[in-house]
Amino acid sequence: MRFESQPISTRAAFAQSILYEYIKKKSGKSELPDLQLTPEKGISDGEPVPDPAYTGRICIVGAGACGLYLAMMLKYLGFSNVDILEASDRVGGRCFTYPKAGDTATHSYYDIGAMRIPDIPWMEHVLNFTRETLGLADKVVPYIYTSDEKPGPPVCYNFKNEPLKDPAFSEIMDTFMSEYNFMNDFYGAFAKWMDPTKPPLKDNYSTRAWLMIEKNWSYKKIANAELSDTSTGLFDQPLTETLIDYADFAAADSKKWYRVDGGMQTVTDTMADLLASETWPSKSKFHPSPGPSPNLQTCTQVTAMSYSFNHQSKPCIKVTTTSPYSQHKPKVTNYDMTTCTGIRTLSYDRATKVVIKFSHPWWFKNPDKTQIFGGVSSSDLPISNVVYPSWNDGPDNPAVLMVSYNWAQDATRMGSLVKDFSVPGVKPSKDDEILKLCLRNLVTLWAGTEESPSYEDLMGHAWAWSHDLYTGGAFALFGPGQFQNVYPAFQGLHVGGHIEFCGEALSAHHAWISGAWASAYMQLMHFLKDRKQLDAVRMLKESPFGGSDGSTKPRDGHGDEKYHDGDDMDEGPDDGEGETGGYPHPEEMDESLLLNLLKLRQKEWKS
Repeated sequence: MRFESQPISTRAAFAQSILYEYIKKKSGKSELPDLQLTPEKGISDGEPVPDPAYTGRICIVGAGACGLYLAMMLKYLGFSNVDILEASDRVGGRCFTYPKAGDTATHSYYDIGAMRIPDIPWMEHVLNFTRETLGLADKVVPYIYTSDEKPGPPVCYNFKNEPLKDPAFSEIMDTFMSEYNFMNDFYGAFAKWMDPTKPPLKDNYSTRAWLMIEKNWSYKKIANAELSDTSTGLFDQPLTETLIDYADFAAADSKKWYRVDGGMQTVTDTMADLLASETWPSKSKFHPSPGPSPNLQTCTQVTAMSYSFNHQSKPCIKVTTTSPYSQHKPKVTNYDMTTCTGIRTLSYDRATKVVIKFSHPWWFKNPDKTQIFGGVSSSDLPISNVVYPSWNDGPDNPAVLMVSYNWAQDATRMGSLVKDFSVPGVKPSKDDEILKLCLRNLVTLWAGTEESPSYEDLMGHAWAWSHDLYTGGAFALFGPGQFQNVYPAFQGLHVGGHIEFCGEALSAHHAWISGAWASAYMQLMHFLKDRKQLDAVRMLKESPFGGSDGSTKPRDGHGDEKYHDGDDMDEGPDDGEGETGGYPHPEEMDESLLLNLLKLRQKEWKS
């Protein structure tokens, strides 16, 4: 059973369905037993559960959002001997804010990576954790995803400033949501969606192939639908990815969105500060004194891994790695080839952003006197999307505008114009071809307006994540069949329990911070339960990481007597504390599913 008190997203429901079928197939079972973990029982009925202190070393490769979150959990639990190795010269990974050094403008920066969080149930944990545990409540401010101004931001398709709508594609998506009852019965819907006895198996189809073969759509009709819905080439992703992405944004359509003032890198910088702090976590019944700080090293590339026990070299290391799959090339004789294939083949999407700092926000002054404040201009121009800032620093102050934000093939083409700023001496210039192109596109987009962008007093910056030395891509975007075949193969422990993989790519919520954090949480649970660290399991569940305020009990009002079949705790006495609202953490793997997978992995190690 999953936690009834926490919401579960369409993505997480799909992930659970995939994992359930994967474990059944690998175990040779028609159904999986409902396993429980209690202080009296281990994974198997009657097995005694020791709880010795873990004194081994733990190495985290990568200090992005996932690696830092994992390190915070380990520090919270009192683990020592933790090393974090980061190849780049900064922490944060794809939480990356580019500042304008020496500039006095209030918002003279932009988020190269993560930049917004929707207030939907399965991302509530990120917002609450950022506000409360990280102490950034005053920094979490509204992000204007869609503008309420009328008329809204201009659009441009086929050289006309008119919107492009394709109701036929929306109707298909809405039909799927209704036909399979996705919004009300996730598990039943996915069982029906993925039923292998009723071909065609939809996860094996790209969106484009499905529309061509099953719906008999023409190439032109599909191209128009893709243009109206997303970036060029993204209909080559699985139909399943398109559906769950559609469901995510449908859920967020009427919800508020938030950003972090100062940039999203503020989140990961604060996490690093707490890791180094001598006063966090504060003293409580769980913490007589703050735990030891991990050893964090930047500019440290990991080129080889080994595990040494009693001075005997082993071909692996006890490591949780959060760097992108494409960066790993394992040379371990007993490494599962399904995992190796996944490392080589997992699809990453591309993303490119271009910003220009203008002398003033000229987009505030159009003939209709509309104050364009937030929102997006969409187009079929090379710039694709223009993202307007969610703030107003005044009509006469410098302002930064994201003049291009695109993905997939659009990002590849725009990215070809991005300079390599890692080369010494290479700096942005207003004469860069990419800025000239963006300005020409802006003039087309804003045709007929009172003011148009000019070359006067501007500077710019561009970033292509596909060029990034340490990521090799923007975020995971599974290809056809990869959710079924790649995703479950990476869950749990590997190489005899010495290696774990974490990151947004290993969560159903790719491309979101919530996915990175959920993956870290699940993998640490695997680590703790494999080593029978039940006190640590309990402590983690009662912490802000697992759904509590970290005081006396989980914030959903449950007590702390014992564990049972997937709920946090049985009912216990109410001491009046910890009832200020939940930190719902989106677990893609419930208690029983996690334990079944752990048993499967342990059996594989023995064989």
